[in-house]
This record gives sequence, structure tokens and C-alpha cells, in this order.
Amino acid sequence: MTERYLADACAIVAFFLAEGSTLTAKGKRLMQGEVFVSPITVWELTRKAAIGKLRLRDAVGSSLSGFLAKHDFKMLPLTWDNAESANNLPPIHKDPMDRMLIVQALSNGLTIITEDTIIPHYGVKTVW
Repeated sequence: MTERYLADACAIVAFFLAEGSTLTAKGKRLMQGEVFVSPITVWELTRKAAIGKLRLRDAVGSSLSGFLAKHDFKMLPLTWDNAESANNLPPIHKDPMDRMLIVQALSNGLTIITEDTIIPHYGVKTVW
């Protein structure tokens, strides 16, 4: 079975926006393949842009969703069960967006492209 990947917000920023990123050569290669992106990640990035913590518009244009689709990223559905299950995870990770990604990765058999060192504590494979 082929490994499948889910990019977190840091992976998207590192791949498209961050010069001098620490994203490894393997991570860069994986980001060019079939990669899923969660709606929670789109919300996180556009929220950061809306409050001035991230400059997106120069790199992606008027729509992050359109930009991701143009680059052949796949939308990973966010379900009610995902939302409920995120609250049932052990309280190792406090970030609610990352907790959602953890549940989505677990329920879909995905490896997360992330530099977050807490996520593997949930049994989720990661790569950076």
C-alpha cells in the first residue's frame, strides 16, 4: 500500500512561503506528490493572514483554496466524527487544529508532513 500524506499549516508555509525553510529534501519531494490538506489548515492559515500574522496574498493570490487546488492538493473532508474524536484524544497536544489533524490522519491512515514533535505521541507517522 502506498503511503498517503496530509500537510499541516507549517508544511504549506515552509514549502510555498518560507525561504530558508528547514523542510527536508524528502518533505519537499512529498509536497509535490499527492497530498491532502484539511479544511482546518485552510482556516488556520487564512485566520493568521486575517489578523496580520501571515502574509498569504502575495504568494497565493486572492484565494488559498484556489491556490491549493491549482497545485493539485486534495481536500480531506472534515467529519462530525473527526470533530467529536478530537475531544477524546489524550491531552498531550493542546492545539485544537493539530488535534483535528491527528484524528484525520488516524482515521484515514495518513502520514502528516509536519515538524511538530508532539504529534507522533499519538501513533501518527510524521515526516518533515
